[in-house]
Amino acid sequence: MATTRRSAHLLGCALIAALATAGCDSGHQDATSDGRPPRAATVPPSASTAGATPDPYAPSVASAPKFAPDGITSLASGTSVKGNAVYEIPGGIKAGKTLAIAVNCQGAGRLTVRVQPTNTFIRTLCEKGKVLPTLNEIQMSETHSSGSVSFTSEPNVKWSFAVGWDPNPPERR
Repeated sequence: MATTRRSAHLLGCALIAALATAGCDSGHQDATSDGRPPRAATVPPSASTAGATPDPYAPSVASAPKFAPDGITSLASGTSVKGNAVYEIPGGIKAGKTLAIAVNCQGAGRLTVRVQPTNTFIRTLCEKGKVLPTLNEIQMSETHSSGSVSFTSEPNVKWSFAVGWDPNPPERR
């Protein structure tokens, strides 16, 4: 079977998701109700020895996660955020579209992302001394004229994020 760049990327993402210990659940619509696991952003190798040049492509909370390789255009993003925040989704929620939410987090504690008005939750466990990237995609089942993404974090957690519509979501199985 031929391996495409996207399928190789998805395989890498699945491995990172397993390592990053990200969990999802929902009060209304489950982000993984279609049986597809959440995708995680890829993590390039970082400098492993003292004095080595830091990897400029390593995930960071000082910059928003990059969607460009997946063809996703960012609608909203934030960097170096601590505490709670709410960001509007321009144009609202559209049925049948797939919302991609990428988050980089650092610091001991949890970060919870909620998509409103769908009441979908994504919970991520963040670690001290590490920047953990995650990428979750949620297929919307209903249209809403407005929508937002809210973040709730524990005091020691610092994070960055990007939200956008995926024009080429993975196949539903």
